[in-house]
Amino acid sequence: MKILICYVDGACQGNGTNHSKGGYGVVILDDNENLINYYQHFEDNTTNNRQEMKAILYCLINFGNKGFAPNVYSDSAYAINTFTSWMYGWKRNGWLKANGLPPENLDLIKAYYNLIQ
Repeated sequence: MKILICYVDGACQGNGTNHSKGGYGVVILDDNENLINYYQHFEDNTTNNRQEMKAILYCLINFGNKGFAPNVYSDSAYAINTFTSWMYGWKRNGWLKANGLPPENLDLIKAYYNLIQ
């Protein structure tokens, strides 16, 4: 299986407001650091956390099922903790946090969870 290096980042201006503008970018390199692909996406009415998570999902959806092993690098502690730790407890609790409320971005969390199963 060929290893890919995926650098991702998301951002949002007016984070979480009705007039927010956000997006994410992805740069994908092979294990010799040759550029394989890059991608950017923009949307309105979003948050920085959604964009960070969408960037990670983009890498896994577009490259994880095609004989590649994507190593994803993100600066988002929220996205990393959600996808590597927190979501498993939320799943066990019926997709609810300790306060009884569903986690933010549950649609993206479930998409990631289903993808890695």
